[in-house]
Amino acid sequence: MKKYRKQIVYVYGEKRFVDVPSNDELYKMDNREEYQRMRSKKKHISLESVVIADYSVDVAEVYEKTQLLECLREALLTLTDNERLLIEYIYYDGLTERETAALLKISQPAVTKRKHKIINKLRKSLSDWIEP
Repeated sequence: MKKYRKQIVYVYGEKRFVDVPSNDELYKMDNREEYQRMRSKKKHISLESVVIADYSVDVAEVYEKTQLLECLREALLTLTDNERLLIEYIYYDGLTERETAALLKISQPAVTKRKHKIINKLRKSLSDWIEP
């Protein structure tokens, strides 16, 4: 049975409560020193010989970024193949609009127009995450 705990997440200044699974990994992140101490006792290693890096993770921030990436992935799946290809050429492959136009066999102004249309479509899909 998974246990959950309430975690406060701030999304653009708005306070939200989310249920975060309280599993071993989260325990390790939240209680890093205690976890290292327990681990060292099991293996009979003194903490003095172990160098512990300054390890701090904001669970709420990680959760928020994960949710944003999932929404972005879903928004990208709503694009047609031609729209996805145009975005891929410009933003992932680093091609200019002129080079993209040559590959797609359309004019450069058409690429610009389509790019803005696609970005607006993605903005609409991600309206909960983007400040107006």
